Amino acid sequence: MDSSHANGFTGDDLFSHVPTCEHIHSVTRKDIVGFGIKGLDKALTLSSTLTTQFETKFGLLRTKNSYMIPELPNDKPNLITGFYINSRSVEFVEDIILPELENLIKSINAPENLPQRYQYIHIRRGDYVTSATSHGLIGAAHYRKFIQKALPLIIGTDDVKSSESIIEELRPAFVFSPGNSNAWQALKMMAMSDSLVLANSTLSWWGGFLASNRGKMVLSPSPFYKNDLESDERMQYKKFTKVTSEFL
Repeated sequence: MDSSHANGFTGDDLFSHVPTCEHIHSVTRKDIVGFGIKGLDKALTLSSTLTTQFETKFGLLRTKNSYMIPELPNDKPNLITGFYINSRSVEFVEDIILPELENLIKSINAPENLPQRYQYIHIRRGDYVTSATSHGLIGAAHYRKFIQKALPLIIGTDDVKSSESIIEELRPAFVFSPGNSNAWQALKMMAMSDSLVLANSTLSWWGGFLASNRGKMVLSPSPFYKNDLESDERMQYKKFTKVTSEFL
């Protein structure tokens, strides 16, 4: 497990909580592996053939998109990486993973002074701003349609500056970002919300997974990614309510 893909906050990566899960056999932290993966991601844009040859030679099994579940080779891989929002793979083990996550979320301290009931809207920007053509940026028009005026509004985002126009228009009671909360707290706030409007992100997906299993309304953008229609059905968890995406 590596933290090189995380946002750098102490205690904000999976490593800090995974050891508490009952089904974990061992945990090792190897940040250098993550930096190596970043290098492979860059190399893939230059030569997919050479990158694939390198991965095969060193026993690396990597998914290149969010919906592919790779077939395990006969020889045990040295490393398996991938996206973790394929609803089919999650549903296969949800009886195990859901109680684990719910117990973990109970141990997370939410930010102070939150209302008992609220609506949570998640806005994903950050590196999506530079990759908007593939992932897509969900705009204010999308979120505006689903505002519930009877509930206080909380906006969570990874990038306040890039979300300023939406924040100004929707006028939330609270705004949370890496400056005043961490990813685990964001996950808890999404899980505990009465109404949740997802962004097209992994963190959103898992927040929706938890909230929908509490019987709450979870609105998921469809298509999930702007230029990836093939993956959409696999991204939509069975308890999500699909709504048509409005990308910028």
